[in-house]
Amino acid sequence: MHLLIAPPGSGKTSYLLEKTRAFAKDGKRIWWVGLPSQRSYVYRKLTETGAVLGVEFLSSQQVYYRLLAHALRLKPLVVGTGRLAMVGEALMQLRNELPSPGEARLFAQAIAEAKRFGLDFTNIGAKDEEMERLGKVFARYEQIKGEAWDYDDFRIETLKHAQRMTHKPEADVIMVDGFREIGPLELRIYKAIEKLCEVYVSLPEAPPGEEASQTLGFLATSKQSVFKASNPVSEARWVLRSVKRDLASGMNKLDLAIILPEREVKAFLALADEYGVPLMDETPKALADTLAGRLLLDLLELPDYPTASRLLAIPDLMHLANAALARGVAGLEAITVLAETLELQESWRKWLGLLEVPEDELKWAEQLLETSLPELRYDLLDDKLKWEQFKKHAMQRAKEASTLAKGQHFRKWWSALLQETFVFDSPRGGVALLTNKLASGRRFKKVYLMHAVEGAYSVNEGEDYFIPEEERQSLEKTFERLGLPKRYLGRDEGLYKELRTRGDEVIITYSEANQGGPLEVNIDLIGMNPKTVRYMPEVAAGSRLELETREAYRADLRPLFLNKISLQKLMRYDECAFRYWAEEHQHDTSDKPWWLNLLDGLRDYKKLNPARLEVLKAEYPEAAGWLSDHAEKLMSLNFGETLSADADSPFAFLDAAGRRGSEVHFYRFVAPGRVKEQTDAAKYIDNRWNELWAAGHMLERFAGRITKVSVWVWSVLAQPIEAYDGGITYVWRRIANRQDKIAQAFSRFKRGNLQPSPGFRCRECTVSDICRQGQR
Repeated sequence: MHLLIAPPGSGKTSYLLEKTRAFAKDGKRIWWVGLPSQRSYVYRKLTETGAVLGVEFLSSQQVYYRLLAHALRLKPLVVGTGRLAMVGEALMQLRNELPSPGEARLFAQAIAEAKRFGLDFTNIGAKDEEMERLGKVFARYEQIKGEAWDYDDFRIETLKHAQRMTHKPEADVIMVDGFREIGPLELRIYKAIEKLCEVYVSLPEAPPGEEASQTLGFLATSKQSVFKASNPVSEARWVLRSVKRDLASGMNKLDLAIILPEREVKAFLALADEYGVPLMDETPKALADTLAGRLLLDLLELPDYPTASRLLAIPDLMHLANAALARGVAGLEAITVLAETLELQESWRKWLGLLEVPEDELKWAEQLLETSLPELRYDLLDDKLKWEQFKKHAMQRAKEASTLAKGQHFRKWWSALLQETFVFDSPRGGVALLTNKLASGRRFKKVYLMHAVEGAYSVNEGEDYFIPEEERQSLEKTFERLGLPKRYLGRDEGLYKELRTRGDEVIITYSEANQGGPLEVNIDLIGMNPKTVRYMPEVAAGSRLELETREAYRADLRPLFLNKISLQKLMRYDECAFRYWAEEHQHDTSDKPWWLNLLDGLRDYKKLNPARLEVLKAEYPEAAGWLSDHAEKLMSLNFGETLSADADSPFAFLDAAGRRGSEVHFYRFVAPGRVKEQTDAAKYIDNRWNELWAAGHMLERFAGRITKVSVWVWSVLAQPIEAYDGGITYVWRRIANRQDKIAQAFSRFKRGNLQPSPGFRCRECTVSDICRQGQR
């Protein structure tokens, strides 16, 4: 094995890339082994001088799969969430009590560490109660796992196979690069393989007991600058302005990188939108980080501890959420009292009932994904992770949770497993946004290293809960005989050296204080006396908001002539005239759900006949059965009808209408599963102006000829549901009140009044930044 030892920034990767090009030119097949985050970087650097054939980038895990697959020795894989669920099941079997996901995670991490160093449950001592308990859980986990292999089993089995391999692997040369250190099992694997093919391993320091075949000296090629800011926001804004300047000067965005702690990434991304800097966020995303995942997580956690933010996930509970936010209340009992005070207890109890887990938890989970989630927010279900993929991953986690938890505990375990499931998506190209782990093994022309304060960057060395330091052995002995190494090895200094050499030019920044108080600069990271550090120099404005203006922008709210308006739009106008006007001028480019396109087709036809019905069946096969079942009813209706008091008045737009003698029937079509029973239908119509005004208009204008108006809510793919038993036979008080409100709103509309109406609605307003009068 060719062991190349050199400090960070010495050109190890460049040296191995040159060797790789030479091997490829000779027709050899090369495996380049590194961290998954290095894949694109290695391929880009490798092909800078032209195309290269015969090189394949693999992670360590993929190397193990290849070697074992070639030997026909693969077993079913237990993924990370599967391990967590099995450990939970082991704990439950041993003490007849369901553990919390956090407790199971603690045991799963300890088991993974032990197996990473080649230990099994027989090697776990019993010097205290917790060590003994770990050994028992480890043994039961292996029993439950059976013949399947987890990730660490693949490593152990690969070592066994490599030590007795007689045939050459698929590669002629293996290059191992980009790792800060290598474990004893990995080292043994590559040493076993070297007898069959060439193996190059590059590391900052030689593993204990190994001697370098070649060394490279430190190349002081990194130009370093250190600047300080008064607070983190000023620091972030300066970096974004600087990056925008670099891009404007012609730098390739792939030659730039920003490194910052993982906990700061979301806040930085939110601020970056203002500057229009194209960022490539490479941080790993859990299933719960997707839009649909966050919504599902809010639903699962709502019954146990409701908060205003979780209530906002449900449109029916919007008013309750706003009230909870205004009054600063949270918790089941407090929210229930608040709902009763606001007379919203019916909706609140309905959703609590829907989120109660019945005996068949998998059927409930599937129903939650198929109906409740799409019903809430259709616009969330076309994220980077497609809806069908999301449902598949979510149901897999639900099946794992169902093996050990029931009722409310099922909800907790399903939530935990969703947060443990990571989805991999190629981010759009841009300036790399990296954590210290993602930056490992990569080098750029210019790097901004942010938040260089104590505690921001660390390898997180800490004592283990189960096995204390005195029961562990030195790192040197770990490479001689298998065992757990001590945790405190002073690795942070190596991390700092690596971070300072990630670019040809490295600009290190830090803040003097944040909202919590003064911050302590990391002297080891900045590499100089903090007293000599200068404040950030001036950089040209990178955002319109940073440009000097004589006075703050104010929207022009003079009266404006507005066109005709429907009652539903007038209802939006009444809530906030400015928001209505602004959103009417926004063009929604998102694709509409198929059922809305079907409804457009019905309205375009006005009246259905058998031929038109067949066209719709062919165009919308998902609704073919529904169209056939209700063909007679649908062909009797008139679609897209409008009603108004006169030519200048607002009009009611009706999806469909029909008449039988002195009875009139109005139909409102909604999303599949949106309305399931009469109380849902009545509540839906009560929250609209359209249908009730139309009913009152028909009874008043055609008194004597029209004696009853029935209002129906029809979920596509389901049966129509009548909103009110017995229909509407006279102008109800709520209809009369609505007529008065419509008259008042239309009077303002005719005058062209565009004054905003600030309030809780501003929190979800899409044009609040234009209005500048909103309350957030």
